[in-house]
Amino acid sequence: MSSTRLILLSALGVIAGGLIAIQSVLNASLGQRIGNLGSVLVLTFISAITLIILIFFFPSTSNLSNLPGISEWYLYIGGLLGVAILAAPIFLVPRIGTTSTLIAIVLGQLAAALVIDQFGLFASPKIGINFIRVIGILLVVLGAYLVGR
Repeated sequence: MSSTRLILLSALGVIAGGLIAIQSVLNASLGQRIGNLGSVLVLTFISAITLIILIFFFPSTSNLSNLPGISEWYLYIGGLLGVAILAAPIFLVPRIGTTSTLIAIVLGQLAAALVIDQFGLFASPKIGINFIRVIGILLVVLGAYLVGR
């Protein structure tokens, strides 16, 4: 991958991270008005409508005829996880703030990613935990602590 492409894709990730911060605050505000689970329901409904419209305009981005059968039920757990991922900031932002919420979420992502990589879970490539990766995580934890102060 070219360095320009890597920079552009990384910038897209940074933008998505910024959008998550904005989304967390907006969703928490909605949760304060209509309740935590009520806001998850409304937001999920809006997401579904948006996706239906997008698939209508970009049909090649979806092939629902290839949905896995019941024997691969575990592939649908992501939908349940999506509810939890949406609900967590709605609950946490009013209680601990946006920064602390997102620090906790990022630390959880990194910890889970390390375990997934170490054992090659969910058909992901096996990438062992090594000294450099541990130092990287510790630096992120230190940074999170400093930012959260």
